[in-house]
Amino acid sequence: MFGFGKKKTELDSEISEEKIPSGMKETAARMMSGQFDMNDMLAQLKQIKKMSNFSGLLKMVPGMGSAVGAMKEKIKDGSVDAQIKILEAMTAIERADPEKIFANAKTRIAETAKVTVREVEHIIKQYQTMKRQMAMVQRMGGMEGVMEKMKNMPGPKPQ
Repeated sequence: MFGFGKKKTELDSEISEEKIPSGMKETAARMMSGQFDMNDMLAQLKQIKKMSNFSGLLKMVPGMGSAVGAMKEKIKDGSVDAQIKILEAMTAIERADPEKIFANAKTRIAETAKVTVREVEHIIKQYQTMKRQMAMVQRMGGMEGVMEKMKNMPGPKPQ
């Protein structure tokens, strides 16, 4: 049940095939390729919310303990729910091209999601930051390139 005595590759396939919510791999691939939009961000947030049910399993993955704690804290404080409400208040077209969301649309989104315009602007800025970071990862050769560069840096090595 908990995978004790199983080889790492057996656990990896068990986790990836049975435990990860459907669509998460595809969304992550789009994010890593730099081809994601706020529709993908919405899907990712919904999947993070579902993943909270798998927090015990995720804690068993080396290095995920603190990430699980942070994820549970975000879910508990309602910020994930608020972000989901904001994204759902946008049209699919607005989520696909958030650079074209102007003042009246931000006001409408905020009223629909029952949040402030500032919170709407914050999630748009958060998306733009993620997009820049993913583009940087791509320029570095994807996650493999980043991991390779990290191996050559002084300090603790990634596993």
